[in-house]
Amino acid sequence: MSDQTDELADRRVLPLRGHRVVEIAWGDELRFALEPFGEIAVGWGALWTEGPVTAPGARPARLDQLDEGQIQATVGASVLSAVGFKSGALRVVFSNGWHLNVKSGGVFVPASVRSGGTVIWERPHT
Repeated sequence: MSDQTDELADRRVLPLRGHRVVEIAWGDELRFALEPFGEIAVGWGALWTEGPVTAPGARPARLDQLDEGQIQATVGASVLSAVGFKSGALRVVFSNGWHLNVKSGGVFVPASVRSGGTVIWERPHT
């Protein structure tokens, strides 16, 4: 696991690969606590899909439309990929096949990613 963020022209590949979801906190935002120490926090308008949101037959649902158990099943899964786009979008892929997405357009959905005690990506409020 690398602690380095890879910076590309339109995105940042966030250093969360291999981090495991150890707890999910429910509140104003949904917070995925990670081990080693980190956190993914998103608003309830984020999208949750089994597989990529762009795949044929994908059925994206907002987090606020899901049963708590569907999201809670992510505890124990590892992060396979986490990408924060400079446009404000976020994509996180978990080892259990679920994907978390925040779109850059439409209604503002807050999102941030921490590694250690540092914010390494945050969706700008434009």
